Amino acid sequence: MGSAVHSLQEFSDLLRREIFSIHSPRRRDFIERALIRPQQVTLRWEYGDGESFVAWVFADMGERDVVAQYCRGGHGARGIPWGINFRSASHFGQDCGWYQTLEALLEDWAIPA
Repeated sequence: MGSAVHSLQEFSDLLRREIFSIHSPRRRDFIERALIRPQQVTLRWEYGDGESFVAWVFADMGERDVVAQYCRGGHGARGIPWGINFRSASHFGQDCGWYQTLEALLEDWAIPA
């Protein structure tokens, strides 16, 4: 599903558009405060043949060493590219931690509208 986001500038532009599309001012404020400098990590796809995909880590969710990530591979290839994961994770984890939009991720993270 689509091509990978290769550069920091491409990802930053995508993230800025996604944040702009968030309807809730509270959720938008939360994610803007949680942002960290985006960095690439490699995640292994445990539901296939152990393929590896580049993901962007872009926010510290403020508890339990959880970060927000974006990846077009893995769950992203199935239409849910915005995820929450442990900072030290080398795998994608379950699909219940991945979302179609950043706002859906924030809603599930219990950030009020």
